[in-house]
Order: sequence, then structure tokens, then C-alpha cells
Amino acid sequence: MSIETILKDAVNSYLLFIPGESTEIIVAAPHHAPLGVETLPCEGHPSSDENTGLIAYQLAQLLDCPCLIAGNYFLDSNKYKGSDYFKKIESLKPKYLIEIHGHGSLTAKFDIEISSGSLDKSSWSEKMAAQLQQEMNSIPALRNYSLSGEFNRIYFKASKSLTINTDQWMAFHIELPQKLRETKSEYMLFCEILEKVAVEMIGVH
Repeated sequence: MSIETILKDAVNSYLLFIPGESTEIIVAAPHHAPLGVETLPCEGHPSSDENTGLIAYQLAQLLDCPCLIAGNYFLDSNKYKGSDYFKKIESLKPKYLIEIHGHGSLTAKFDIEISSGSLDKSSWSEKMAAQLQQEMNSIPALRNYSLSGEFNRIYFKASKSLTINTDQWMAFHIELPQKLRETKSEYMLFCEILEKVAVEMIGVH
């Protein structure tokens, strides 16, 4: 069964790990469901982040790094250090984590919001956002998306996400709007520039 087929499963809960060559970075998606599946069987996080697993997988393939995806999951797994999701990331001992999320644009202050979990780490998310914005400005399909990595300006701060707000690795919590997540041509372009920014910014590869 292909990775894409697994990620289209709308019923079964699973934690999918795909190995990669790099040992410095992991890309993850804790709230994946396929497009059209808006809810998760999870009291703590009932809204799904549609298609984020596929986006995480595409980015990880470009970076040649491990990828971890919780699909249709019954647990808000990035909020608990005892979760199998957290423990898997911890076991890999990465230097960096990129976690892909999705929002419905009702509460977000920007189309794309990036957080490293706290105000004292905002310089990291601001730097990633600035470099992404520079790349996006040159791409007609992406240039109209608003973007911020400033902790005090964004809505999705990820301050309660233990995979993000940690000293075990440097993390980037990236919230993407529905339109970008459901439009393959757009999210593939986004993955390509995010891979470029990650390589330039944190020296992976």
C-alpha cells in the first residue's frame, strides 16, 4: 500500500513513520485527515487539519528526512510527552522539527502563521517567515497569502504544544489555510520554497 493511499484513509487511526536520510530534522503532522474529513475522533482536538499529512510527506521527501504523521488520531498527540507521537520524535533526537498544521481562517490573523512556541524564540520563526515571504513574493500563486512569524502578532502561538515549546529541539509550528492545503499546485510550490528556506536557514542536508 502506498503512502498516498494510507493518507487518504478516512476511517482508521494510525501513526505513520517514514524514515529519511537526514538525522538533523523531522517533519511531522499530528492532526492529519484527508480532504473532506473535517473532524477527528479526538475530544481534545476535534477539528482535523485536512491534508497536512500529505504536505508533511512531500516536504520530508524534498528534505530527505524522517516524517511522522498521526492520521484520524484519537489523541491530541503533540500536547502530551507520554504520547507515542512525542516519544517517536524524542527517540530520533532531531535538532529541528517542522510541524505542519491547518486552520479554517476564522481566527488566524494571517493566512500562514509560524511559531517557535514562545516570545524568546520568536526571532527563529520571524526569520523563517521573512525568508518564506521573500520567496513567495516571486511566485504569483503564493504572493497574495499573508504571512507572519511574530509571536505577539499571530493567533496560533503553539505555546501549549509540547513538541514546539521545548528545549529538546528547535521547532517551527506552521499553520496553513484551507485553500493552500487543498490546491496541489500551490502546496507543492510551498513545499519547494520551504525546503529551500530550511536548507539555507538551518543548514540541513
